[in-house]
Amino acid sequence: MSAGAIAVRQIAVALQLAATSGTAAALWRWLGWPLPLAASIAILAYVFLFALSVGLAFLITLHGLGVPPAARPRLPAHLPLPAPLSTAAAGRCWWRECVAVWRMFNFVQPFRSGRAWPSAAAPHAALPPLLLIHGYGCNHAVWQDLQPKLAHAGYRCEWLDLHPLLGDIDDYGRQIADHAARVHARYGQAPILLCHSMGGLAGRAALRVGRHADGGTRIAHLVTLGTPHQGTALARHGQGCNARQMRCGSHWLAQLAREETPDERARITSIFSWHDSIVGPPGTGWLDGAQHLPLSGLGHVSLLTENLAHETVLSALARLHAPQHVM
Repeated sequence: MSAGAIAVRQIAVALQLAATSGTAAALWRWLGWPLPLAASIAILAYVFLFALSVGLAFLITLHGLGVPPAARPRLPAHLPLPAPLSTAAAGRCWWRECVAVWRMFNFVQPFRSGRAWPSAAAPHAALPPLLLIHGYGCNHAVWQDLQPKLAHAGYRCEWLDLHPLLGDIDDYGRQIADHAARVHARYGQAPILLCHSMGGLAGRAALRVGRHADGGTRIAHLVTLGTPHQGTALARHGQGCNARQMRCGSHWLAQLAREETPDERARITSIFSWHDSIVGPPGTGWLDGAQHLPLSGLGHVSLLTENLAHETVLSALARLHAPQHVM
């Protein structure tokens, strides 16, 4: 597993605890507030700021703040756009995303990454194996809500932690292509890549590597979940080579699109949310030539945790049982 990603998450948790404890101590010692009251106010302040940060991410992403008109997503004229969310639905989307983000980044990834995954109770040899790929700054633990359902459906799942943390997505593509070749050799079947967020771009890079590897890499299909195929506004505020590559209108994204073949695009299924809190402006998950399953009312991390997204992934995979698409 990626020790770097785990360490970063653990440090972030420690800093949050230190900031909250420090606030409570300051209110208690400097203002003379009773300790229970000081602690309660400090916790409420932390919750407020955390929820505000998630709300700001939604604001930047959904409005594409900082993205010039020329770099905004290009969508087909015939594509029906979703109706605006009601106030109640928007509130539920925001609250579920707050809970999902806090749990995923402050508990699951930093402290549950060593947890063993359940094996398929009755693995179906006819089903292709799955190779699960995480997104930016994360590790394989992001799949701990969905993987048991995949195993229950009979899928044999493997994972890969991408490294280094802020590296080049092309390097991630080579790592994926190498691991996919090993999975293919182990099971005698080409794997389907199931990728969240940036992992989908790394999966596309792996398809490109496979094309130039004299048949050494075997990838059946690519299912992306919340992937910024046309970039994302928040990448301007990220660190590392991979963040720069994910900026809307980046040279890397344009080159990747130019070098892909129609056959490779046809092997991609993009599941995305019109109300993603990280990947936007809305529609940036659209990729010409790919298959698309758009959702509404789900934030970015919620795509990993909510039943609607899980059911959509399982439905998409069910259409791909026959391994006729092989790199």
